[in-house]
Amino acid sequence: MHAATDWAPVYQAASRAEAELVRGRLEEHGIEAVVVDNGSSAYPPLAQAAVHVRRGDLLRALHEVGKPDEA
Repeated sequence: MHAATDWAPVYQAASRAEAELVRGRLEEHGIEAVVVDNGSSAYPPLAQAAVHVRRGDLLRALHEVGKPDEA
């Protein structure tokens, strides 16, 4: 198992669903990613989630996240 320090945040989403879409896009491009919930479970509309990638993939992931959606 890898330490938490092996991972870095690459995207902050307004919802878990948005974060999952970003995670899927990264994984389609060969970048391992995980979603970390940061929000309130007591009030789901305030829920936030972050997408984290391995530090070694951070620059590639930032580039991928910054690209416009592919049609």
